[in-house]
Amino acid sequence: MTNNKYLKKLTTASLLALLLFGFQANAAQQGSLKVTSKVQKMVIETKAGKKSYKFIPATKVLPGDIVQYNTFFENISNKSAGNINIVNPIPKHTVYLPHSAQGKNTQSVFSVDGGKHYGKAGTLKVRGSDGKLYPAKPSDYTHIRWHYLGNLAPKEKQAVAFRVRLR
Repeated sequence: MTNNKYLKKLTTASLLALLLFGFQANAAQQGSLKVTSKVQKMVIETKAGKKSYKFIPATKVLPGDIVQYNTFFENISNKSAGNINIVNPIPKHTVYLPHSAQGKNTQSVFSVDGGKHYGKAGTLKVRGSDGKLYPAKPSDYTHIRWHYLGNLAPKEKQAVAFRVRLR
């Protein structure tokens, strides 16, 4: 298979993985949250020597492109919702961009083991091929979990986001 055909297949497969992006949310009262997501490609524009960034639908994504994942959550019940955690996997064939996890009134932690355990970015360790533990790099991250601090009022909406680069 030529490199161009391989790249085209890889790009198509990667795009499908990006668009089929999964997420999880839970709240103290099950069924009280509506969760949706949006996947966008970051495009850098230069006008008169100034760079600006805009986000467009991620319909075509190539290696090296930056993609932003937005997860929106809304309290659809008539009672406050607490103990809210939003979990996003880092899609395969991508690398998390450091310091890109964002969310108002949230704390974020990361996983390097498929979402089994979480910790702050600088505290995670991975085992090397020599059996020794090493500090985890953003390329080792498999999941991000945001904990919403406080309660989400009825009909209130919030969002979290993060960015990755397609390998």
